Parts: sequence; structure tokens; C-alpha cells
Amino acid sequence: MLDMTVFAGIVIACFVVVSYYWSLWQGGEAVFISAAEAVPVSSLSLPDPQIMQQADTGSFPAGKQHCLACHEGIEPVRPLQSGMMQAILAKGASMGDPNGCVVCHGGNPAETINSQRAHSGAPAGSRLTSFTPVPGALQVNDNTCGLCHGDHTYNVSRSNMNTDAGKMKAIMWSWGIGTENHDHVYADHRIDDPDGSTPRFGSDTYKAYMKEMARNFPGQFPDKLEKVPEASLDKLEEMPEQAAFTYLRNCNACHLSNKGMQDRGHYRGMGCAACHSLYSNEGYYEGGDPSIDKKATGHLLVHAMQGTRKSPLTVNGKHLSGIQVSTCASCHSAGRRIGHAYQGLMALDHSDNRGPFDEKGLPQQTNGGYVFKYMRDDAHHRIDKDGKSATGLLCQDCHTTNSMHGNGNIGTTTLATVEIECADCHGTPAKYPWELPIGYGDEFGEKLDMNKARGLADAPMEVTSRFATVYPKQDGYLLTARGNAFGNVVKDGDKVIVHSETGLDFETPLLKQMEKTSAWSDPVKARTAMVAVSKHMEKLECYACHSTWAAQYYGYKYVIDYTKESIDWLDSPEQAAQDGTTADYHKKYVMQPGAPTYGDYSHMRWENPPLGVNGEGRVTPLVGVIQTVGTVIGPDGKTLVWNRVAKTAAGYDAIELAPLNPHTTSKASRECADCHGNLQAMGYGTDGGLYDAEPAVARYADVVDASAGNVSHYTRAQISAIKDLHGDFMQLLSSDGRQVQTIDTHWPTSMPLTAGQLECLSRGGTCMACHRDIPDGSIPMKMLGQVAKFANLSFAQADEHAHLLRENNILIAWIKMFAIIGGIIAIPVAIVCILKRKKIVAKIRRIF
Repeated sequence: MLDMTVFAGIVIACFVVVSYYWSLWQGGEAVFISAAEAVPVSSLSLPDPQIMQQADTGSFPAGKQHCLACHEGIEPVRPLQSGMMQAILAKGASMGDPNGCVVCHGGNPAETINSQRAHSGAPAGSRLTSFTPVPGALQVNDNTCGLCHGDHTYNVSRSNMNTDAGKMKAIMWSWGIGTENHDHVYADHRIDDPDGSTPRFGSDTYKAYMKEMARNFPGQFPDKLEKVPEASLDKLEEMPEQAAFTYLRNCNACHLSNKGMQDRGHYRGMGCAACHSLYSNEGYYEGGDPSIDKKATGHLLVHAMQGTRKSPLTVNGKHLSGIQVSTCASCHSAGRRIGHAYQGLMALDHSDNRGPFDEKGLPQQTNGGYVFKYMRDDAHHRIDKDGKSATGLLCQDCHTTNSMHGNGNIGTTTLATVEIECADCHGTPAKYPWELPIGYGDEFGEKLDMNKARGLADAPMEVTSRFATVYPKQDGYLLTARGNAFGNVVKDGDKVIVHSETGLDFETPLLKQMEKTSAWSDPVKARTAMVAVSKHMEKLECYACHSTWAAQYYGYKYVIDYTKESIDWLDSPEQAAQDGTTADYHKKYVMQPGAPTYGDYSHMRWENPPLGVNGEGRVTPLVGVIQTVGTVIGPDGKTLVWNRVAKTAAGYDAIELAPLNPHTTSKASRECADCHGNLQAMGYGTDGGLYDAEPAVARYADVVDASAGNVSHYTRAQISAIKDLHGDFMQLLSSDGRQVQTIDTHWPTSMPLTAGQLECLSRGGTCMACHRDIPDGSIPMKMLGQVAKFANLSFAQADEHAHLLRENNILIAWIKMFAIIGGIIAIPVAIVCILKRKKIVAKIRRIF
């Protein structure tokens, strides 16, 4: 006969679970903060203590029992009183584990002696078939995370972070593969989108917007992708560009299906846990579970999920919430180095024993594969207030769930996926964000009706309401450029408030408000750049001016050697066990023929990146990253290609200058002269391509005779030739305006600056227009020079010089205006004088 106590417990558990799933359906999982409980809003407000205290309270229902017989002291994955954790506990109780461990991990909760038996199988009612140490892994997460987050697990497997299709296109293009169009064909794994082109998340406006984008750009919004093929050794000699496949299979350790490189700065989880599990750079466990080795690396920092304000963590007595920037940087340290650039760090190289050295005289340690030079934080990353520096915005505060998890369609490029623009929060000097039309800053060649305001939303997206923190809407939620509500950005009177997942709230500067109240920190520069020259706002990305530095890496020269072998990071995660662990998780990698051996950049720069037009049709900084100069060694040791630069189907070099938001925003903008009159900014290369203009010539530095001939029989080239390279790696255009390398491998709408834009920037002779006559030019110039000398006037300082030019312009304008008016008046006067000349002459004679 069934024990009534057990029966009652099961009934209660079932009730809680059913109630929880019903609340999810109704939107009840979200933490709602009423207006009365909301954090007081100021330019910078402190974390809400009520939210942060959730990390410190509560204990498991069955301490020291079941899994906790060994793992007593381990942290709950979410605060115990949270809706999510309560549902996990209830579900676990129905499966014989009131502590809920088996819901995510499976295993045998009744076994408390033998760890091998405890970590095997799965209880009745579980969708798992065995214990898993990696419940977030994509190989098993439909049976764990997908119990509540089914849309998310579907979306994530098709997101940019798992397809890496953009990287595939860029690398293949740089080797000369697929340059006939910008279509995206390959990914880390084969994937399709069986539920069609309508996004799973988002407003009706957003869904319509994205479907229209897919119709206009089918190559950037495919319905399937194929896995990167293996190199065929039999065809390698005739098709050495297959080295791109080998390189991609070896370099791509960051996609969500695998565990990735487990070293300093790269430690992370798999699948969902890659973002939602917290790892430190050093990879040590610092929680309370006595069974986890605290001296071994490769462990999460604590056994608790990071996510939003409603999932705070306490580590070593310190509170935090939100997904840490360091977590994002564990993958985004490579490629365009955004993860560290946002923190003010410019990646330099893989080691080279760089300083500054530590107290033991040891060099910098690599973090995510690189050592760094500190430049300057992005203005959003560190916020200075009242003399104090506070943590600024996390990546997730701007990048929406559709950008991070994916929207359910196949992700290929960041520009296809990211739905936000700077103006979504800051507006323009002429319009508040809610007065702008949908698509502003995201035009892709479309002509917008600037009088069609996007307005505000009355509620966040449904997915935000169900799973995230819901803030008081105040006057309404701001909308992204593609029509989704920002769940964390609201209009409050004449202010815009950003609720950061750090627990801090920030007031966003509104450009129209600053223009109305003359609140610019530098009114002359700000109004000139954004109001007087309104084309800047219409045609430029904000970060074209406000990213004052950008990490640029030019001329990546590397060797693929087929006498060696290397890790295949694409096949390794596909060798998965029943428990979700993969070959790379166990460090028993699948190997492939061919290995990247040597590789380095020609040079790195941080200042004055060249400019071009991105896929949206806006002027943007360009950076070098995928500029392949490839050497391929065959299986027999024979060199198949040597320092090869591939050509595109259009005939120019396949190396790329890529449009990029450097994520190095500053309040102050670049100076006008950084672009105007700057040949490098225009795309002509450093000083118009003057330097490294002849890379096809080998360079020697040995003993030479009078005719510069090498003397020694043993002389070798110091710098080998790159025979197919046009010239300077930074050069996009030849002196006659001909394109010499690729700008953007992803979008057919990207291009160099137009002829009109180049004309605007090329006014480099402006200084000569005045100074060719100063001080010894025409007689008036000499006279003014003598007056200035006698009066001891100097115009050497920039402000004085600018004031002089402005005064001269105003004076000349007045003179010309009076001359025009005088000329207009003089014509009828002259006509009257001619017609009345006899009377006029008679009057003059009478007078005299």
C-alpha cells in the first residue's frame, strides 16, 4: 500500500511543476519589479540589494542527502527561491531527488557510496538516458535546458555562435574560394531550418523586417548550410586553396558544440554553459563543493548560472549579476578581438615575452591566446561618476536575445543578426529615438520616411517577459532599429534609462536633448559635426568618428604543412558519447592531415583606420584581419604555393579590409583631420601607398658590391617576396581610384568610399590655399603680416588659428553679400541713369 506521505509529496510536486510551466506559458517566470521596488534612477544608481540578496539566502531541501552526500556545499544553479529553481526542485522531487540535481545531470540519486554508480544512468521521468557532466552541451541540451527553453535550444544551434558561417566565408574567400558572390554556404556543421523563415522570437514588425531582409539578401539568410569539407590530398597540388578547409577545421575551437581550448582565458562550458556558466581566466573552482579539486584548472568558478539581474551570484563574498564580459571574451578574443578591445586592451601577439613584467620578472601571460597593450576603455565599459569608476554596460545590455541566442533562423554574419544601432538609444540631434523610423541606421539601401516615427512599446518581447527581468515601462520601452522592444531601456519623461544586468542603472545622453539645452561638452565641434554638417548623421556610422582607436591586423602570413597533422575542431565534437561529452572534452582529439605551423602579421596598428561603406550603406572603419598570404607544403614536403595572395573573380586581391564596429567608443570624437585630407582614411594606404609599395621584390641585408649585388654565395633573402600582392596591406584603392583588394566578404552592398565622398575628404590643399600667400604674397597679405608683427599677434595656437579663419570667413561672407546686393541694386540704378541721363546731366550743371 502506497505511503500517504510519499503520495502527498508527489501530488504537491506535480502541482508545483504544472504551476511553473503554466506560469511560463502565461509569462510568469520573469521577475517583475514594481515601480515602488525599482532601483532609484539617476545617472548612476547602485545595485538593488533586494535582488542581490537572493544569492545569499536559502538551503537545499535535503542537505547531505542524495547527491549532496558528496557534494554538500555546492552552489544551487539559481537562487533557491527563484521560480526556475523551485521548478527544478519540484521536478527533481518527482524523480527521487528533492535537491533537483538529476533534472540537469541525470544519474542515480539513491547511490551515496559509489561515485561511479551514482554518476550513471538516469532516473525514471528523465529525458536523459545517462548521467551527464555537461548538461548544457548541444549534444544533450534538448533533454535538459530544452525542458523549459525549447525555442532557445533550437535557436542557439542555428545561431552565429554555432555556425561560424561568417568566419567560414571570410577565410575561404581569402584563399580564392567562392569569390564570385557573397553567398554563405559553409558552417561548422551541417544545419537546416525546418520551421521556415519566420523568426521564433520578436514582434510582428521585426518578423516582417527579417523576412524582407531574407528576400533581399538570400545569400546572407540561407535555409541550410553545409559542413566545411575536408581537404582532398589527391587534389591538393592542383587545388592548394583547399588549405583553407584545413585551417578552418583547426582554428575553429570557439563554436558552441565543442569544449574549446582549455587554457588561460579560454576556459568555458559547452553549449548553453559556454555563456551561462562562469569561469575565471585561471580556471579554478572557488565554490563550496569539497569534491571538486581546487588546485586543478578547467573548472567553473562556482556552480551557479549567470544570466540576468534575477540570477545573482556570490563569489568570495562579492556579488555580481549578468553575463560577464570576460565570459564573452573567452571566444571573442580572437577574430576581430572585440572582447578585449571593449575593455581597452589591444591584442598584440601570442607571447614574444612581452612586458610589463611582474614582480618576479616574468612576462605577460597570454589571455585567450594573446598578450596586450592597454589603450582606452570603451566609454560604455567603464562609467565615471562623482570621481568613481563603476562597471559599465555588459555585452548583453545592448545585444538582444535575438542577437545572442539567435532568432530561430540560420545565422551567418553579425550584420545580419545584430538588430541595434547607436541611435536606438541616443537618437540624433534632430530626433529622439522614438521619433526615428524603423530601419534608421540599418538602411541597406532602403529610402526611409523620416516622418514615420517608430514610437515606443507598451511591453517587452514575449520571450523577455517569460524569462528575463521585467522593468517598469514608465512612458514606454524603446525599440530597436528592427522593431523589437528593448526590455531594459525605457523612456522616463525627458530621460532614457538603461537597466544594466550588472544591477546598475544609467541615464543615456540624448542628442536632441543636448542640442535643445546646449549641453554639449564641446558645442563647436559637436554642432559642427552633427548639426551643421548633417550628412555625417545621414551617411556615417556613429563609431566612424567616436571609435578613436581600432585594433587592426594586416597581412596574415601563415603556413599549412601537410607533412604534419592537427586537431580537427569540427569533427571532434561530433564524436560524442551518450552522456554528451565529446572527443575534445576528453582531449582525445580527432586529428586531420595538415597543420598550421608558422603564422604572424605583417604589422599591427591602432590609429586612423581606413574608411569604407558597409553593407548597411554607411561609412565605417575598416580593419585588416583576414588578409591571407598563404604557403602550402604538400605531404611529400614539396612547396605547392609560396606566399600566395589569391585573386577574386573580379580580379582584385582576395585579402580583405573588413567593416567593423571596433567597440572602442569614446565621448570625444576623432579630429576632422583624421579623415579630411588623410589619404589613409580615404583608402589609398599610408601616405598614399608610399610604404611597402613593392612587396614583389625580395629584400636583402647582406654584403653588397657597388651595384647593390649580393657578394656572398650564402646570402638569403631577409624578406621574401609576395609576388601577387598589390602593395600596402592597408591600401584599398590605387591612386587612380581602382579597387585593389576586397572590402567585406559578406555583403554585396559594401564598397569603397564613393567618388563624391572621396571628393569631400580629399581637400588636402586647403592649407595651401592660404599659406602660399602668407606672409610674403600679395600686397594686402604683406600689410596684414606687418600689422600682426607690430601688434605682436600670433595665430600659432589651434584655437587662435580657428578663430582667425572663422572671423575671416564671416568678414568675407559679409563683403560678398554686400557686393551681391550692391550689384543687384546697381543694375536698375544704371538703367534709370541711362534713361534719365539728360535730366541728370542738366541737374548736375545747375548745381555746379
